[in-house]
Amino acid sequence: MKITFRQVDAFRTVVSTGTVTEAAAMLGISQPAVSRLISDLETEVGFQLFQRSGRVLVPTVEARLLVEEVRQAVTGMERIKESAVNIGKFKHARLNLVTTPTFSAQLAPDLIGKFALARPEAMARMEIEANDDSVEWMVSQNYDFGITTSKPANPSFESIVVNEDDVYCVVPDAHPLAAKTIVHARDLAQENFISYMPSSQFRYQIDNFFDAKGIERKMQYETRTTDAICRLIARGLGVSVVGSSETHLKTMPGCVAVPFAAPLNFNAVLFWSKNKPVSAVGQDFLDVVKASISPD
Repeated sequence: MKITFRQVDAFRTVVSTGTVTEAAAMLGISQPAVSRLISDLETEVGFQLFQRSGRVLVPTVEARLLVEEVRQAVTGMERIKESAVNIGKFKHARLNLVTTPTFSAQLAPDLIGKFALARPEAMARMEIEANDDSVEWMVSQNYDFGITTSKPANPSFESIVVNEDDVYCVVPDAHPLAAKTIVHARDLAQENFISYMPSSQFRYQIDNFFDAKGIERKMQYETRTTDAICRLIARGLGVSVVGSSETHLKTMPGCVAVPFAAPLNFNAVLFWSKNKPVSAVGQDFLDVVKASISPD
């Protein structure tokens, strides 16, 4: 059996993104090249790695077993290469942060930017993983901090709420609901609804809320981030319920955010492992985060 690093890297990336298109963009290669690497790996291991569900590639049971080993192997190789470069440049301090896509566009970069002012000589890596479970696993292994929408249930993690956002119904600017001061669940009955991906904990809360009220929506589109949802809404493809700041949503052209009446929580939670000591650079980052929460 001859398995290459490129094959396992493509496999890991497709598992994380869920599509060949996103994996190709992350890896900087063509979609056919990604498909070929996956096909070659399936030939080598002797079993199917993915099943197609709409536009999403869903890992098989066998693939889920394999991916944990692959992640450890790929992460180990990446750390060896980066450590060699950093030691050569005398840059030993490095912060490793992993986040779900929800916070990859604004919150996580903002925190890294504040950290850079305090430790301009330190390196920082921001990894993006598709769901909370993946983020928790990476923090338990070798990442300093993770950011998700909920506190980890695992008692081996310590956490703090970094940000608490309100929940809004977002509609196209010409939609009748745009004139309301508050939107209720019943207002969205039979509306085309644009959802977060099924791996999102916030998606799980939203679906449970509508199911409990017996309100049916037309579930036609899914994507990973709030910004992407708003872009689809601006094109008139549907409506959604999102968690974000009103200030940020106002920057999204072509759509209107109206407060949504629901007991839903949308928090940004920073967490880290209790089972390993926080490094000096990690403590500096934690101090920066805490200061941003309570600037006084």
